[in-house]
Amino acid sequence: MNIAWFNPLVPMKVPLRKTIVCLVLIQMLTSIPLFFPVYSLKTELGVQVNGEKITFTDTQPYIDEKTGSTMVPAREIAEKLGAEVAWDRSLEQVTFRSQYATSLLTIGQKIASVDGKQVELDAPAVLKNDRTMVPLRAVSESLGADVDWAGERNLVLITSVDKAQKSTWIWDSKLIATDGDSILAFAANQKLTAIYLRYAAYPGQDVYRNFIRRANDLGIKVEALAGQSDWIYDNNHIYIRQWIAAVTQYNASAGALERFQGFHFDIEPYTLGMWKTNQTWVLERWMDTIRFIESEVKNSDRSMTMVFDIPFWINSLTVPGSSYSFSAWLLEKADSVVIMAYRNTALGSNGIIASAKSIILEAATLKKKAVIAVDTLPSKEADYTTFYKSNSSLMESELKQVKESLSLYPSYIGIAIHDYVRWIELLNANR
Repeated sequence: MNIAWFNPLVPMKVPLRKTIVCLVLIQMLTSIPLFFPVYSLKTELGVQVNGEKITFTDTQPYIDEKTGSTMVPAREIAEKLGAEVAWDRSLEQVTFRSQYATSLLTIGQKIASVDGKQVELDAPAVLKNDRTMVPLRAVSESLGADVDWAGERNLVLITSVDKAQKSTWIWDSKLIATDGDSILAFAANQKLTAIYLRYAAYPGQDVYRNFIRRANDLGIKVEALAGQSDWIYDNNHIYIRQWIAAVTQYNASAGALERFQGFHFDIEPYTLGMWKTNQTWVLERWMDTIRFIESEVKNSDRSMTMVFDIPFWINSLTVPGSSYSFSAWLLEKADSVVIMAYRNTALGSNGIIASAKSIILEAATLKKKAVIAVDTLPSKEADYTTFYKSNSSLMESELKQVKESLSLYPSYIGIAIHDYVRWIELLNANR
């Protein structure tokens, strides 16, 4: 055999998901459009990976006229996504190997092998100008990437799996007992990677175990969600301790695939009346509460991550008695944050991207991770803070621009939509 391996300069460092192969197969067969519009043939086709446009040195990507599939040079795309590429000249086979899956495509064949399982492709791999050209969707998704189409710019947007997280909140935990099947079907259809699920005494541990296990089977992690604005008061810290202990006890009694993978805190003390009269005092109590949470989490389960929901504007405030931004202080305490960039447009000085940018940059400096969140609930503040009166297709279009712009930054890992119930209503309203 004549095999030559090419290693990417910067490999992806993303945890291996045990269920990624199942997800890859599901995505390849269902969720991404089969082809991009044929009018793309008239102009040059662009490809971006994590917001960076790829310059192809010799053979350019093109739309296959027979199948409508986007064909790209194998090596450039795979290496940008952190994979190794092997070319077997005698068998005319190209192999992509990553920590997610190993895919083998043969020139002229529409059947690929993904971790030993046969998958039908939209178009066969071909040789053009001595370069191996493969269907973009096949190579991208076999490497765990997300693919979008920006038709107005004739541009294919590829987002690596470490930046393609998508999540939502479920505050009413009773829903997993009454609508568990619907929630998981929705999660699979929307390609969710995480669910923030409120943990309470009801609906019972068996229901949580069943739901979390099935979510894990779909490659979706579940974080235990809780939080109250008045938790910042010293006499309410007991409720924090009790809740952390309850989640820890649940995890100890559950199987490995039935456990919560993180503590997710949504504490919004700026909603208290005290915020308007004594902001410094509230900030100090907030810091004391975060320190208390940090201590309790460390003493309970060190394997659990700690995530905070924070408003984008918190970057404009400083730690009392210093010039250090309050958002940076929160980032130091958390494993990751969800930036509540509650706006309904991506661009502009008051858009999602501009609102989140400062904390994204802080997170990059501090080597922390951040998710960008938008809202679908009605707002007392202003209509521009939510997609409540908008439509789901517009929201997806705006979020596509967010991904394209912010995936350049190492701290950015994806988006979140608040919350599940209103998101469903938004989708149903547009049907």
